[in-house]
Amino acid sequence: MGAGTKKIVSVKHELIELNNKFRDKVLLTDAFYKQLMHAGFAYNQCILVSIFPDGSSTYCGQIIRQDGNVVEFDIDLDFAEYSSWKDITDAFRITVETNIRSKPWLKEVVAFNLFCELGRTSKK
Repeated sequence: MGAGTKKIVSVKHELIELNNKFRDKVLLTDAFYKQLMHAGFAYNQCILVSIFPDGSSTYCGQIIRQDGNVVEFDIDLDFAEYSSWKDITDAFRITVETNIRSKPWLKEVVAFNLFCELGRTSKK
């Protein structure tokens, strides 16, 4: 197994672990999942690409929606009215297309491929 393949396997493993916690609703509090559902996400059909704390009760990240669109979020668990959602589908797809051959271990590429493997969309 080459170094590139090992990187891909490692990133895929990390994403699968993250998404298992995400789907089992053990990643964050119920407030997180309520905001996702209120914003139209079927979290059990999405791929969480990244998430990181941005304060005591705020989290930022990226998620591939069940329809294949990609959203960058900044969720405030205490005050939903301060949460924001930004569609970054076009930029995300450019990142994937640009790096799919040269950097197939990039988190965005691996997440997109995982989304496709799960039968959510076809590769375009």
